[in-house]
Amino acid sequence: MNHSAASVSVYSWGRGDFGQLGLGDESDRSFPSLVQSLADKDILHVAAGDFHTAFLTGDGELYTTGNNECGQLGAKSRELQLLPIRVAALDTYTISHVACGQKHTVAVTDTGALASWGAAEFGQVGHKEAAGSVDSVQPRIVKGTRELQFVRVACGAAHTVALTGSGDVYTFGQGAFGALGHGSKDDIDSPKLVETLWGLGIVQVACGENHSAALSADGQVFTWGRGKYGQLGHGTVESEFHPVAVTALSDQMIVQVVCGGDHTMALNSEGELFAWGRNLWGQTGTGPEEDTHRPAQVKFLESERIVQVSAGARHSVALTDNGNIFGWGDGEQGQLGEIKSSKERFPILLSGPENAGKLLYVVAGGEHTLAVYEHPLSQGQRFSDHTPESFSSTPTEASSKSDILGCEPRNPFVEEELTQFLQKHSIDLDRSDGLNVHGEGLRRLKLLPIMQILEGLKGAGTSPREVLHLTQAMEHIFASVKFLIFTFKQCHEEEVCTKGKGGGGGTEGPGLDTGLIRDAYQGILELYNAEVVKRIGAAIMRLLDTMEKHMDRVPESRWLRVIPIILQSPLIGEKQVGESVSTRLFSVVARLSPSALKKLTEWLRTYSKDIFGGRFVRGVQKYITHKLHVWGGKGKIPVQVISPLKVLSLLHDANVMENLIPYSDFYSYAISESINFQEQYVKWLEYDFPKSKPLISYCQVPYVLTPDAKSKILQAEANIQKQHYVQTSVLDQLFKNQFSIPFLVLTVRRSELIRDTLQQLASYNVQELKKPLKVVFDGEAGIDEGGVTKEFFQLLVRDLFNVSFGMFTYIEESRTLWFNRNSMESANEFRLVGIVLGLAIHNGVILDVHFPLTVYKKVMGKEMQLDDLKDVQPQLFRGLQQLLDFDGDVEGTFCLTFQVEYEFFGEIKTHDLIPGGSNIPVTKDNRKRYVDLYVHYLLEESIDKQFSSFKEGFMQVCLGRALSLFRYEELELLICGLPHFDFDALERVTVYQGGYTKNSRIIIWFWELVRAMPLEEKKQLLFFSTGNDRAPIGGLACLKFIIQKNGDDTNRLPTAQTCFNILLLPEYSGKAKLENRLKVAIQNSTGFGLQ
Repeated sequence: MNHSAASVSVYSWGRGDFGQLGLGDESDRSFPSLVQSLADKDILHVAAGDFHTAFLTGDGELYTTGNNECGQLGAKSRELQLLPIRVAALDTYTISHVACGQKHTVAVTDTGALASWGAAEFGQVGHKEAAGSVDSVQPRIVKGTRELQFVRVACGAAHTVALTGSGDVYTFGQGAFGALGHGSKDDIDSPKLVETLWGLGIVQVACGENHSAALSADGQVFTWGRGKYGQLGHGTVESEFHPVAVTALSDQMIVQVVCGGDHTMALNSEGELFAWGRNLWGQTGTGPEEDTHRPAQVKFLESERIVQVSAGARHSVALTDNGNIFGWGDGEQGQLGEIKSSKERFPILLSGPENAGKLLYVVAGGEHTLAVYEHPLSQGQRFSDHTPESFSSTPTEASSKSDILGCEPRNPFVEEELTQFLQKHSIDLDRSDGLNVHGEGLRRLKLLPIMQILEGLKGAGTSPREVLHLTQAMEHIFASVKFLIFTFKQCHEEEVCTKGKGGGGGTEGPGLDTGLIRDAYQGILELYNAEVVKRIGAAIMRLLDTMEKHMDRVPESRWLRVIPIILQSPLIGEKQVGESVSTRLFSVVARLSPSALKKLTEWLRTYSKDIFGGRFVRGVQKYITHKLHVWGGKGKIPVQVISPLKVLSLLHDANVMENLIPYSDFYSYAISESINFQEQYVKWLEYDFPKSKPLISYCQVPYVLTPDAKSKILQAEANIQKQHYVQTSVLDQLFKNQFSIPFLVLTVRRSELIRDTLQQLASYNVQELKKPLKVVFDGEAGIDEGGVTKEFFQLLVRDLFNVSFGMFTYIEESRTLWFNRNSMESANEFRLVGIVLGLAIHNGVILDVHFPLTVYKKVMGKEMQLDDLKDVQPQLFRGLQQLLDFDGDVEGTFCLTFQVEYEFFGEIKTHDLIPGGSNIPVTKDNRKRYVDLYVHYLLEESIDKQFSSFKEGFMQVCLGRALSLFRYEELELLICGLPHFDFDALERVTVYQGGYTKNSRIIIWFWELVRAMPLEEKKQLLFFSTGNDRAPIGGLACLKFIIQKNGDDTNRLPTAQTCFNILLLPEYSGKAKLENRLKVAIQNSTGFGLQ
C-alpha cells in the first residue's frame, strides 16, 4: 500500500496547555480541530499520553507534540512543542507501533526492535545503563529486543508492556504496585518476560497509570498491578503482582481491552462493552459514582454496536459501526466536546465535523481526544448541532494483496467475521506490512489462516516486502505455543468435534486438525524456498527453547499439544534444519512428567496409521539411523539417541494400545546391526532398571531390536551359560577330582528315538540341560559338529508331532497342530516336547513346528482372548463373533446353553461351562460371559495338563532373562525361522482350468510377478487365494491350488473361492495391468469372491 499521499485527516480536542493537541497553541478546545500540520500525512496510528501525543505515518515516520520536559518527544530540545515534529533520530528506522507514557515514549520498529526515549528513573525506557538517572534518554534501540521480535507496546505512567509477535509479554519500569507482573514491587530496567502469561498467546496489551492488562487469543482478559479502585476487575481493591484472569468475563469473547488512568474496559465480539474501576468522574460509563470492582456492561442504544474503544485518564470514548463517537466521564477540559460536564456518567453521542468523511478510529489521551477521518478537512470547522451522517464501516480500497496481508474491515468484530474467526482459524495475528489498516494498532494482533499465508507466498505478484511480512506472520505462529495450537485446533468454542481418527476427534485426541497440519507443512515445502524453511525451523526452535524453560512451571494443558504438531512435521528426521528441530523436540519429550507422557500417549493412539507410522515413527527412526551412522561406534548407547529412543518408546506404548502399525515398523536395523550383543546383555543383566531410569542397554527397549538381533542376544546368554558350565566342569575335575563332561550328551537309537531321548533327558538337571548339546546315534561313527544334532531334532520333531502318536491333533482349516485334550501320553512326554523346543533354541537349531501363534502367546504368559481363537479354529471364532454382534433374539436364534460338546475317541461328550450350564440358556445379556468361558475352556482349561507340562519343559531350558525380549510372534520365528514358501513347488503342482494352461501368456506373467513379490505379499496372495497364509505340513507342494479363467480382459479384480483354493483370474491384456489388479485384490482381500 502506498502511503505517500494523504488519505486521512486528524482532529483533536480537549486540554491543550502543553501543546498535546498539535494545533500550534496552548489553548483547550471543546470542538474538533484539524491538525493542519499533518494534512499531508497518512496517519495510521495515534498514541496519546497525559500531556504529549505521537502520530505514526504509513511510511513508518513518527511525529510527536506536547510536553517535552523529560525528552519524551524525542527532540534534543526540552521545550514543549505546539506542533507535531518528526522524531529525526529514528529516520533510519521504519516504525510500526508507538505508545506514550506519562514522561516516556516507546516505539516498535518493523524489524521487531524497541526504540525508547524520555524519563528513565524507574527503568521505563528499558536502557539498563540509564536506569535511575534523572537525565532524559534520547531515542535509541533497546538492546536485545530485535531478537525478541516485538510488534506492539503499551505504556503506563512509568512502566512499559511490550508484546512479541509470538504472543509473549515483556515488561520493564516501575514495579511499585506490581504493574510489571513479576511477583514483586521491584523496578526492572530491561525487558523481562512475564512468566505467568507464557503460552497463553497474548494478542493485545494495555496500561493504565499503575496497572496493566492483556488479552489472549481465545478472548480471555488478564489484569495485574494496582487495584485500589477495582480497576483489575477481580471483585476486590487488592493489588496483584502476577497476571490474574478476570473470571467475570470468562464467558465473553473479548476482542479488545483498554486501560484508562484507573479504569479498564473490554469489548466483546458482539459489540458489547464492559467497564470497571474508578468511577469518580463517570469514566466507566456504568452510572453510579461508586467505583466498580467487577466488569459491568456499559449501556448504549440497542442500534449501536461498538467496534473500537479508548480510555483516557478520566474519560472514555467509543466508536460504533454506524460511524458515531460516544464519550463519557470527565469533560471539563473539552475532551467530550462542547458538553463540559465533569461527571458524564453515561455514554453521550458526540457530534463530528460536517462532511468529514469516514471516521476511522478515535483515541483518548490524558485529558484530550483525537479522531482520524478518511478525508482531510479545512481547519476551523466546528461540531454540528445535529447527529452526523452514518459512515460506512467498509474498508478503504487497498492493494489486491490486502486480504492476504491482514487488512480487515473497519468493523472487524461483526458476527460474520467472528464465525470465520472460529471456523477458519483466523484469530488475528500479524504485524503485516507495518500497520496497513488505519487504527489497526489499537486492535488485537491478527493471526492469518496459515493456508492464506501460503497462498500469498506462492503468488506470482507478491513483492519482496510482502514475502517478508508473510514469512514473519508464519514465523510468529510457529514460535508461539498458543498461536500454533489455535491455528491447528480442530474444534473451536461451541463447535462439536465430529471428525474421526487423525489427531483425535472426540474427547480422547488432542483435538487438532491433522489434515490442515499436513497441508500446511506440504505447502511450506512446495514453496521451494530454503530460506523460508530455515526461518520456520528457527521459529520452532525458539518455541521449543521456551517450552523447555517453562514446562516445569506452566500447566501442561497449555503447551502439550505443540508436541504432536511438531512431530508431524516432515522436517523430523531430516538433516540440517530438521536435525536441529528433531534434537530439540526429542529433548523436550524426554523431560515430560509422567502425567504428560500418559496424556501424550493417549493422544498419539488416536492418529491415523499413515501419520502415526509415516510421520511419527519413520521420522524418529530416520533420526536414529542418521545419528548412529555419524557415530559409527559399537558398545554403549550414544547419548544422541537416548532422547529419540524415549520418543519411540512413547509411540510404541501408543501402538500397543491401538495396534496402528505392524510391530516390525519399530525395528531399528541401524541399532540391531551396530551393537555388541553380549555387552548389551551383560549390562542389562547387571542392572535392573525400571522404565524411568537411565537407558544403558538396548535390551531396555527390545521393540527396536530385530528378531535376528534378539536371537543373537539369546545365543549370547546361552553361550555365557554354556561357558559357565564348561568352566565349572574343568574346575571340578582339577580341584575336586570329579570328572564332569562339559557337554550334554545324548546317545539314542533311531528305532527308539522318543523313548531314549525321554529317559536320558529325565536324568539331567536344569543346569546340565544348558550345556552344549552333542548327539550320538547308537552304532554310528562320527563326531557331532552340528549336523548330527540338526538331524536328531528333525527326526524327533517329526515323530513327536505325528498325529498318530496322539499328543497333537491337526486342524485342517488353520493348518496347525494343537494339543490333544484326549491324549493318553503322560505329562513327561509333553514336558519332553517343551525341552526339545528349548534345546533347539539354546543350540541354535530351527524346527519345522506348526503351532498357531496362540501357543507362543500362552508360553509368554499372555491372557487368552476371543481373537486368539482365530489362529486355532477360524470358523468357530467367526461363529462366536457373530453371536456377540447379533442384534436379534439371541436365545431363540442360536438355541445355546452354557454347555459345550467335544469328541472323545469317537464319542460326543459334554462339558458345563458353569455349574448346571446345560439348563442355562445363552441370552443377549449373558452371551459375552458365554464366549469368554468357551474361549477359556478351549484354549486353557481343556488342555491345561498338557500345556503346563510342555511349558514347564520349555522353561527348564529357556528360563533366562533374554526370552523376555521377544514378542510371541518373534518367539515363533526363533523356533521355526522365517516361513519358507516354496512357490516354485506350488507352481509345479498348480492345476489350470477354464482354458488356461501353464504356457498361457497370463499364467507366465502371473508366476513372474509372484517370484518378484516380497514375503509379506506372498503371504497375502496365499491368504487371498486359500483363506490361510500358512503352508500346509509338507509345504506348498502339498496344497491343491487351482487357477481358473474368469473372463476376458476387464477392469474387474481377481476373486477367489477359498473353500476350494481356486483363484479366479480374468485374462488381462498386459502384465502391468495384471500386477495392478492382483495387488489391489490381495491388499484388500476381505470381501472378495466367496471369502
